Amino acid sequence: MVDPKKKKEENEDEEDLEDLIIEEDEEISEEEAEQFVKSIADRLYVQDQVIEGQKKIIEKYEKQIHQLSNPPSSLKIALSQEETSYSDIGGLDSVLEKIKHFEYGIDCPYAYSSYGIDPPKGLLMYGPPGTGKTMIAKAMSNELGCWFLELPLSLIISKYVGEAEQNLEAAINSARKKYHQTERKVMLFVDEAEQMFRKKGSHNGHEVVDRCVNVWLRTMDGMGNNEGLIFVAATNYLEKIDDALLRAGRFDYVVEIPKPNLAGVEDIFVKQMRMKEEKANREIYQLTNSEGLSEMMYACRMTGADIANVLKQASFNQIQYFMQSSAMGKPMCKEELMIRDKDLIAVIDLYDRVKEEKKFVGFNV
Repeated sequence: MVDPKKKKEENEDEEDLEDLIIEEDEEISEEEAEQFVKSIADRLYVQDQVIEGQKKIIEKYEKQIHQLSNPPSSLKIALSQEETSYSDIGGLDSVLEKIKHFEYGIDCPYAYSSYGIDPPKGLLMYGPPGTGKTMIAKAMSNELGCWFLELPLSLIISKYVGEAEQNLEAAINSARKKYHQTERKVMLFVDEAEQMFRKKGSHNGHEVVDRCVNVWLRTMDGMGNNEGLIFVAATNYLEKIDDALLRAGRFDYVVEIPKPNLAGVEDIFVKQMRMKEEKANREIYQLTNSEGLSEMMYACRMTGADIANVLKQASFNQIQYFMQSSAMGKPMCKEELMIRDKDLIAVIDLYDRVKEEKKFVGFNV
């Protein structure tokens, strides 16, 4: 049976073509012939444009469907071999002793199995910003001779539903693969862990963070193969970490990384200066009262990151002085390039004043 609708469409097409039919015996002028050819070309062009437009629409929807079913992964895996060592870390000797106890489970798991217990699986460090948590993780990675893989939340979280968990699982799978390829363990490090491992139900929006917590818990519990993986995290807000991660058998070691005391500040100060001189391969500092400078920094309650920034700012000032002198044609001797007590005092005084102003000003001054 012929479809009436289809028959109607065929009739309409035939009527359109009738306008273009020219009888064999009919004579036409050259102008009419040109118009006839042009009308056919115009209709063909319009048809081509319609077909091309329909193709683009189809491709657009096919692309959207593909993105929804196969969201693109934004995660870029970057494993590294760290050069930082415990000797570079100042003012945290008692903390490093606790960290080394955690290492026993990685270096000597058989010692734990001989007592019928499992070695510790995870280390969580907490404390104020700038106290050296990330530096400790990198130093531990170097001391253990393992790979270091940081998992920043900005690369894990995605606008696509389900991709955050896929990114996290992809990173963990890549770490497993690297371990089997090189037979070297991989440290999975999560900085600002309160963002990824926040208490369930304590945040607005999608439950993507809850699902990331579940992926991490499943991996730590050994439901997936966690051989060769070392779990380390750092946070400024221990109270925001989900309780499920803090129970025994997961983050077994929870270690506080406090601000340094006076002896710690002096130790950090000396080691930071030594590191910079080794990197520059020359003598940079010419100080007469390092103890007095340490006391000034301690009075400002400086962390290791603050002390490093003081030395960096003093170097900036010397570079600026050198560039200005060079522009005026004034030669400078080696002695003038040295950083002295007065140079550091100027930076510390400014640091203390800016820190006080920040309590009343809502932007970085």
